[in-house]
Amino acid sequence: MCAVSSVPAAVRRLVLLVLALCPLALRAQPVDTPNYSSTAEDIALAKIVLQDLAAHAQGEPAPALLVRAARQLQGQPYVAGTQEGREERLRIYLTRTDCILFAETCLGLVRTVQRCGPSATFEDLAATLRDSRYRSGVVDGYASRLHYTTEWIAQGVERGLFRDVTAALGGVSDARRIDYMSAHPDSYAPLKGESQYAQDNRRRIVAMEERVNGIPRRYIPKDKLAAAEDKIQSGDILCFATSIEGLDYSHVVIAYREKPGGRLGFIHASSAAGKVVVESRTLEAYLQANRRITGVTVLRLE
Repeated sequence: MCAVSSVPAAVRRLVLLVLALCPLALRAQPVDTPNYSSTAEDIALAKIVLQDLAAHAQGEPAPALLVRAARQLQGQPYVAGTQEGREERLRIYLTRTDCILFAETCLGLVRTVQRCGPSATFEDLAATLRDSRYRSGVVDGYASRLHYTTEWIAQGVERGLFRDVTAALGGVSDARRIDYMSAHPDSYAPLKGESQYAQDNRRRIVAMEERVNGIPRRYIPKDKLAAAEDKIQSGDILCFATSIEGLDYSHVVIAYREKPGGRLGFIHASSAAGKVVVESRTLEAYLQANRRITGVTVLRLE
């Protein structure tokens, strides 16, 4: 259920002004509730974006709203590992992000506004993100998070967050086995070591990987992209398949065309740029420059 609340424009402007003038330590003050962890700065920014999306929701389709949300977060720092902690919590940050969290957060902002309208609150956003980030929407330890993009896609399709249109665009099957996390436990703090906590997490991750390997996965090979490129729309979510052994996807972006029929680029949280940017290269040029990217899976909002 959506909370009934709204933030007047004058109040929104005042909040941003106060945050800009506050010391960084104050702006980054943690906000912990039974349902989520965040900061005052992230909550304020989320409210601004929610209100902006609500003001355009009647006149713009979902893909255009997704691009609008992405542009609102342009310039926010790329920071890996923002979700990690000893206790598994729904952690919501807009002022620092990685690639999948950037796309997921933008999607969550759009779906929250579509569900709740102008009354959408941060608590509503938290409910949306919990339902997309965790298996069946339940936070139950480290392994309950949808770590593999394959499972995140499957749950998103099941819940109507988007459609997987890859097959219709000429996608082929990817039958590679997925087991990167269990094969590299030392790369993940909750899996590392011989504590009971780490052993339990490893056991649950192995079981999760077995489920993931039962989910069909398709991608458009990058050498076939030219035939499908004009069918990819601004506002599609693109997941970059990878040749890294045991891993399904290595990057997630939001497709972007500045005008209909224009060059196909994308917006993403870039580790190279260190922030959210509109990529300077076209999608095709970016893929060709990255030998480990094998192709793309295309998700479409309606």
